[in-house]
Amino acid sequence: MKSSRTGQVGLLLLLSCFFNRRVLGQSDNVRKVDNQFLTMTIVPGWTEEASGDQQLKLRQGKYVFTINPNFEHASGIMLGRFPEILDGVSSVDLVMAEVSQPAGGWECGDPEETPITDAITLYNLYTDRSKAREGCVLPTGFQRVWYGSYFSGEGPKSEYTITLGYDTKDVNALPKKDSPELKQVFSDVRAMLETLRIKAPMSISKVVPDTAPPGATVTIYGSGFQMPGGNVAVRFRQLPNLFMLAPKVAEDGTSLAFQVPTSMQKISCGEGKIELWEHCVPIPEDHVDIDDCPRVAGQRSNFCGAPLPAAAYDIQIVLEGSIVKTDAARFTVAAPTPNPVWISLLYPSQLVRPGTEITVRGSGFTPTGNTITIGTAVVDNVASPDGKHLSFAIPAPQGISLYGHLKRFEAQVSNANGTSNSIIVDYR
Repeated sequence: MKSSRTGQVGLLLLLSCFFNRRVLGQSDNVRKVDNQFLTMTIVPGWTEEASGDQQLKLRQGKYVFTINPNFEHASGIMLGRFPEILDGVSSVDLVMAEVSQPAGGWECGDPEETPITDAITLYNLYTDRSKAREGCVLPTGFQRVWYGSYFSGEGPKSEYTITLGYDTKDVNALPKKDSPELKQVFSDVRAMLETLRIKAPMSISKVVPDTAPPGATVTIYGSGFQMPGGNVAVRFRQLPNLFMLAPKVAEDGTSLAFQVPTSMQKISCGEGKIELWEHCVPIPEDHVDIDDCPRVAGQRSNFCGAPLPAAAYDIQIVLEGSIVKTDAARFTVAAPTPNPVWISLLYPSQLVRPGTEITVRGSGFTPTGNTITIGTAVVDNVASPDGKHLSFAIPAPQGISLYGHLKRFEAQVSNANGTSNSIIVDYR
């Protein structure tokens, strides 16, 4: 189900015939909504209701008009399913009373597109007696009635939805198709949508500094970082699964500070492939296998912790649990200061249990006297005959986790040469 986008003359003629167009002017005593997410003019007769953190919800009598500028459908199919999109309006559930939900709406009705503007078409539903079956509640008369519309589209940095419904518990009270009442409502909706502008709710203006080593604190400046109803996070676009500590957001939402990660997770790949930027790719001819994540016999995959590579990255700010995000800004991870004790690979690094045998590759390890710290748990006097490898049984987790209820801790090696970089370990 794709919305019509045509702007041809035939569509304009159809618009003029279908609607009693209402032109918004100063004499209409209109008012304008202008917030972090959108701007739109509201015609007289429609009142705004409290409707959550981001939605704009308007009502005129029993008509309910909702705009969700940051919508992520849950169905996994094109544009989602109708009842998932419609929120707070009873007309669809009334007609679809006994139909297995969530459904598409057309099980009890006939879809029909209604052009609103050159860029917006509402997808209307009208009851249809030819589709009457168990679960449908249809009006007692023969006149078809309208019971819901929606539009879903691509706004700046997000998908957005527009829905129009009728709030009633009586199917016979639903507005008749082509009635003056319904035409006037469509006319109002068209007039308002012609003024609608969806905004990018967050933006990045600069990153300071734009080059920093792992572990450094970096500040991102911009707007909209205090998002209502959710938390923002920093993401490296090349490494979408990279663990990041929660940033500290300024109260006015114009800046946030984050810590450059010190480590990343790598995975083992199948025969003839290596992991590169979270994807398994064919091994290049000139590749030297030094710190690839090794496969483990009898297991489907292995997880390894490694230092975050020095490279240029695209970073974004995202609203967790949504598809809202900023444009990318360039940030370079600088090579860290040389460290006499260094971890280049630690495995397994994820879903470990107390007693799991851990292997550490690196440099600067001493023949004896290496101490492993994971959180506040300590393993003393670990041997390294070659100065490049350590093996030990991981202890039970201790200390404060880096992330909520997950058992996630930093692991380090220390000895007479100093203390190593840190690698994150996740317990099962």
